[in-house]
Amino acid sequence: MASKPSILHLGDPPRWHADLYSKLTTHFNVITPTAAERERPEFLKALKEKRWGNFIAIMRPFWNTGGEGGRVDREMISLFPEGVKVYASAGAGFDWVDTDILAERGMIRWFIRTWSHQSY
Repeated sequence: MASKPSILHLGDPPRWHADLYSKLTTHFNVITPTAAERERPEFLKALKEKRWGNFIAIMRPFWNTGGEGGRVDREMISLFPEGVKVYASAGAGFDWVDTDILAERGMIRWFIRTWSHQSY
C-alpha cells in the first residue's frame, strides 16, 4: 500500500473545524513542527536536513500562528522539497511571503482572507 502524501502544517493545532481537519488526515500525513522548530534558524536547519521528508504542500491555517519563521523568502523557499506545489495560508494580506519566488517554483499560492475563526 502506498503511503499518503505529506503536508507541512505550520502553526498551532486546529481549534475549529475538527471534522474538516479529520478528513484531511485521512488523505494526507499531516506533519506539525513544534513551536521551537518553527523559529527561523531551526526551521531552516530542519528544511536543510529534510527532517520532514518530501512534503507536497504547506498550510498555515490560522493568521496568528505559524509565522514564527519570519518572511517566506528566496532563502526559505529554496529549501522546500521540489515536490511542494501548494502554499496555503490564512490571513489578510501576503506581504510576508515572496509570491514571485513561489511562482518561479511553480507553486500555487492560496491565501484565505480571514476575519474571524469562521469560514466564509
